[in-house]
This record gives sequence, C-alpha cells and structure tokens, in this order.
Amino acid sequence: MEHGDRKMKKILVINLGWEQEPLLDKLANFDVEIYGVHYDTNYYKEPNYKDLLVCDIRDLEKILAFAKKTDVDAVISDECDYSHFAQAVIAQSLNIPGPRISEAQVSSNKYLQRTKANENTVLIPEFSLVISIDDIYKFVEKVSFPIIVKPVDNRGSFGVNKVNCNDDIIESYENALVHSHSRLVIVEKFIEGKHITVDGYIFKDKGIRSLAIADKILASDNRQVALDIQYPANFSDSFYDEILKINEDVNIALGYKFGMTHSEYMVTKDNKVYLIESANRGGGVYTSEIIVPNVSGIDILEQYISDVLDIDKSFFNVNNIEKNKIILKFFNLKSGKIKDIKGIEKILKRKEILKFKLFVRKSDTIEPIINDANRHGFVIASNNNINIDEIVKENIEVIYER
Repeated sequence: MEHGDRKMKKILVINLGWEQEPLLDKLANFDVEIYGVHYDTNYYKEPNYKDLLVCDIRDLEKILAFAKKTDVDAVISDECDYSHFAQAVIAQSLNIPGPRISEAQVSSNKYLQRTKANENTVLIPEFSLVISIDDIYKFVEKVSFPIIVKPVDNRGSFGVNKVNCNDDIIESYENALVHSHSRLVIVEKFIEGKHITVDGYIFKDKGIRSLAIADKILASDNRQVALDIQYPANFSDSFYDEILKINEDVNIALGYKFGMTHSEYMVTKDNKVYLIESANRGGGVYTSEIIVPNVSGIDILEQYISDVLDIDKSFFNVNNIEKNKIILKFFNLKSGKIKDIKGIEKILKRKEILKFKLFVRKSDTIEPIINDANRHGFVIASNNNINIDEIVKENIEVIYER
C-alpha cells in the first residue's frame, strides 16, 4: 500500500491477547500495515489486520514461513517468552531490527542464563541441572533446604516450587518436569530476602537503562506467585540507585542488545542482590505497556515500536526518570462457585484505577491459585495516599452460590 510516494511498512505482531492491547492500540497511530499471529481466533480485534495466522506461538516453522510470505519489514512482540523467541528468529532470518536468537535463548532458558551469568561473575543462587530425582537429593546434601525446583524453559511461575523437606521433592520434581518443554529441570538454593523486579530498556544511543524497581509479595511460602507488586520499591535512594546500576550490568553480561528487560532479584538482609532471572521482554500484566511508563515517565512502548520500525526517535531523558507510585494487585478469591459479581462499572470510574480485569465470571468455580495463569484478576492503580484494598472492598462484591 502506498501513501503518496511513501510505501507503508508491514509489521508482524506476534501474540494478540489482552496483554498486548496497549501495543496494538498504539500501533494504530503509526503508518503501518499490521499482520498478526495468534494461538486461536479469540484475539484483540481493534486494529485492521491485513492478514492473520492462527497457530501455536511456538510453531516457528509456520510463523517464519508466514513472515517470509508476507515480506514483512518489521516484527514485534511483548510480554511473552514464546512470541519473543519467534520474534528473534524472524528478525535474524530477515535481517530486520529486533532481538537475535542467541539473546532469546539466554532469555528463555534458565539453565543457559544461569550458566552465562556465572561465567560473568553475576551473583546468583547456587544451582544445578538435574536429570533425575537422585540429583535433587544430592544437591540438598550439598546446600541444605530450602531449595527451588523449576522447569528450564517455561514462562511465568508454571512448575516453580519451593521445597522445604524430602517429602516434597518427588511431587515438585514431577510438577517442574511436566511444565518443562525441554523436559529438563534445574534446582537452586533458595535465597531468603526481599523479592524485587527491575524493568529496563535498551536504548540505541545509551544502551541498557534501568527504569523502575518494585517490591513483590508472594501468594504463599511455597508458591512463587506474586499477588502484590508495588512501585517504587522501598529502599534508600542510594541503594535504589545501586540496584539500578546492578541491573544494567547484569543485562549487559547476559548479552541483551535490543528492546525491553524484565528482571527479578532477591535482596538479602545484608543488601546482597541475587539475580533470579532476567527476560529480554517487557513484564506481563501490562507491566511494560502501562505500569513502567506511568512509574518512570518514559514511554518505552512508543520507543520500542519506533525501534522495531527503525525510526530514529528517542523518548529517554537520562536526568529525568520519575518514581511515581503504582500498585499492581492480584485478586485471591475464596474457593466456590460464583453466583454474581457486582461493582465493576463503579470501580472503573475511579480516577486512580489505570486498569481493572477479572479472569473469572458468573458461574465459574474458583480454584486456589497455583501459578501466574490462574490468578483471579487484578487492578492497577496510582498509589498516591490511597488504600487499594479498601477501594476494591467498597466497590467489588463477589456473591457465591450456597
């Protein structure tokens, strides 16, 4: 398609779910033809797609063939490890802007990432690749409990469990194994401390910059599932700045050269900062698309789109990173069958609410939260002298069947 004498760029968007709504909305403001890849026909429908491929996001053969057939000029994904890997394959194959395969391998494979981190003297928990339950028992003899058992290559908290005793090893290993695409499992020493996330961006002219740090509150001692994520993290200004610099050094060591970073750390009582993992993509649940821009004042989503389209534009002011208060709170509803939900319209009208979403609805049966995917919903709010728990309690009523 031509606009005057200028040819519109074709951009392939991989994954068109609710987490990518802000990305798709913003793309509508750019002079592009949008092509899409999604895993089913239930996708976000706002843009006018020129063509759409429905397939497994991990089906690299189909996605690469589609990209070549449509002769795309740009490829983009966000908030998903699987689509990020496909993006890297296409960007490298077609020699267009984007992450490269080596970076995607490190980002999505926990064993490769820990190995590379270790080689570059990044502080990480002691770890081991295990191919049998006996390997876990040997690891425990060496480091003692508690430990973390997790799949080598899956997203979110699928298959990730804290283990405190021998009785829980077999179940945790099997849970990690079935959620590992490679069928490989790693085990690592659990580090006691404060769980934090650090979000950043890799700018063309300035390299990696850390933009926001958050405290994480987990669902339980054993389930590594976050329920509250609060920005900015509660540290002294000097230590906050130190963590920002550590995160930049970590992601340089991991070899990330394009796009967003979303990293997790454990901070001990004596202020040691252990890398848990770092992804070369934006954080999920609108972290990169709504939260980080609102916390930092830096529109990294528009910067990211500009970079994949190879537009020479910078939205970054090195002397002006803000630390605005934002909270991402997940709902942990009691078990039972839902009869009705009231108050959604009321809470959406409040100016403090940036985003609200329930993953459950009338007639659903609520099950306990065991991973990131089965949390019951969330609210993102500006957290300036407000009590988000009280706001939710005052506005949302979940009625259960007796």
